[in-house]
Amino acid sequence: MTVVLKAFPSLVTAFVLTSLSLLDPGKADTRKVFCHLNVKSSVIKQTNQAARCQFSQFQGNAYVVMYPSNRSPLEFQFPSAKQGMTYERSNHEGGIRFITPVLTLKVFWEDPGTSHRF
Repeated sequence: MTVVLKAFPSLVTAFVLTSLSLLDPGKADTRKVFCHLNVKSSVIKQTNQAARCQFSQFQGNAYVVMYPSNRSPLEFQFPSAKQGMTYERSNHEGGIRFITPVLTLKVFWEDPGTSHRF
């Protein structure tokens, strides 16, 4: 066995490195969710019903794509480096709330029905 490992050290190293790369802890977590949007504007006030969304998170950076029934998809980015500066994030058992100076976006893991509270 020692002879085999000495004869093929680069092969063994390549196998170990390939195996470790498959265990990447930085892989994005993506799931289908529901969202409720409340915009502090005279044009768009809020969604009456929770819309279908896609939530992704990679290395603390959150991305949300909202699919309202009456318009094109809306995309939101919440970089972890900006948390506490341009937005506030609060995690709840039922989802996550993002608050900016112009909007509040709630991400629900399950359909909240008519209740938009955590």
